[in-house]
Amino acid sequence: VGQDYAWLLDNDAVSAMFHHAAEDEMPIMCFVGNRGCIQIHSGPIKSVKQIGPWINVLDETFHLHLRTHHIREVWAVRKPTKDGHVTSLEAYGADGKMIIQFFGTRKEGEPERDDWRLLTENLPRIASSSAASGNTDAY
Repeated sequence: VGQDYAWLLDNDAVSAMFHHAAEDEMPIMCFVGNRGCIQIHSGPIKSVKQIGPWINVLDETFHLHLRTHHIREVWAVRKPTKDGHVTSLEAYGADGKMIIQFFGTRKEGEPERDDWRLLTENLPRIASSSAASGNTDAY
């Protein structure tokens, strides 16, 4: 689809997003699924802690423990909607399956949050020549 709609990010982008969202009290949506269900968190996050290969959100009403060493690729993806495009941050494992997906919190009928868009557009990217060649070992 090209760099206008999807771009490869450095694997540290997920951690960077968590820390920026917590610092700015930015509400995010987090989707984690398996064969049985999808869990969704919507709202701000506060307490983000890196412990070894785990990044942890340890808030009163939301706990997340993400094994960052299982992330093979991270993409920012623009998705067209009737309300304008929305940008997701998507982490994939070595098997090509999505591990976790993030958006800025919004309601249907509302445009994407400007702070979320600015955050995702400024996360560390992988050079486009590496992404085009399929070389993701650069990180």
